[in-house]
Amino acid sequence: MLNFQNIVQAGEGLHSEFKTSFKEDVIETLVAFSNAKGGTVYVGITDKGDISGVNIGKETLQNWINEVKNKTMPQIIPDAEIHTVNGKEIVSFCVSEYPVKPVSTRGRYYKRVGNSNHLLSVNEVSNMHLQTINSSWDYYPRPGKTLNDISIEKVEKVMQINDHILFFNPGGLPDSISIEQLLTNNYVSTPRNR
Repeated sequence: MLNFQNIVQAGEGLHSEFKTSFKEDVIETLVAFSNAKGGTVYVGITDKGDISGVNIGKETLQNWINEVKNKTMPQIIPDAEIHTVNGKEIVSFCVSEYPVKPVSTRGRYYKRVGNSNHLLSVNEVSNMHLQTINSSWDYYPRPGKTLNDISIEKVEKVMQINDHILFFNPGGLPDSISIEQLLTNNYVSTPRNR
């Protein structure tokens, strides 16, 4: 049983949001929570923490869950519960952090920052996705480029500065290696022709 007095006292924050009714901003907040550390939206509570309640019909809750599911990509399905507080009904929608981010609604991506939803830029969207698959922008080959496009002089200069290149060494690579060894022993590969 949730203690709504404590929830209202704590107010809105990184993991909680109050809404007076179910609208698009509820879905945006659920997306923002999914792209952060998860959270709960309480429908039927004002921004000031007053219990206003909502009218719940026989199919209302299932319709709201379906609307969240249908308006998010990848689809999120929140845990939803109806609570009665002082004779008024409140609905809580709870989502966990989504494992592969980002989640969107209507082509927009949000993340929870403090007690508000932050609209993500294209850069933030791509970085968030790369982070969730344990990768980064420099991991991927640049289309249309080959080893001939690498500046050997610049690579050699970096190697001279560092004296040698250190490797994670999973398959028997030497602890230090020259540029010639990199190129002649196929330690560096080019993207496959598609």
